[in-house]
Amino acid sequence: MAMIDSQLRTSGVTERRLLAAIAEVPREIFVADGRKPVAYVDDLQPLASGQRFILSPAHFGRIAQLAEIADNSRVLDVGAASGYSTAVLAGVAAQVVGVEFDADLASRANTHLAQLGIENARVIAGSIEAVGEESFDAIVVEGAVDAEPDDLIGLLARGGRLVVPILQRGIAVIHVFQRHNDSVMFTSEFDATMPRLWSWAQKDEFVF
Repeated sequence: MAMIDSQLRTSGVTERRLLAAIAEVPREIFVADGRKPVAYVDDLQPLASGQRFILSPAHFGRIAQLAEIADNSRVLDVGAASGYSTAVLAGVAAQVVGVEFDADLASRANTHLAQLGIENARVIAGSIEAVGEESFDAIVVEGAVDAEPDDLIGLLARGGRLVVPILQRGIAVIHVFQRHNDSVMFTSEFDATMPRLWSWAQKDEFVF
């Protein structure tokens, strides 16, 4: 697939299982109807709602690779939108739970997953609180947030990794948080330009 060679590998995405999963998922079924001819360009895909989006292939691939997902991992996909990211992550993980604030998009995402025969993933409509007290080996955030998301860090299992773009002076800095026993360490990996997913600045208040 041209997208893998020209966009992902050239951006440093080389993990074979992840590239194979991306190759298996038809990106065009997840984008807005009028954008199907450009589904594979290396650009953000705005969705019909006008406020939600799918990350560019390169940004998504780099973020997913940083999560270091194993075949026995349990993954939380935050901002699942129409389900593309959840579908790809399902190809490298044991189980994926997506969460999407827009109920219509969450329903559409589950329809897409069913159409593709993906049985180890589902998308929940609502906020992070809808996930409950579950813990995850990897958490991937599909857009920029305003501040360190303490509620997501609290969902990390021991050894788990959270990959989240945090806005700093208008630039999304991709952070990786990893839980080590009772402590959490983080690194800053790369800078990107992407829209805000929602805000963690005030708990329980979502800003689009």
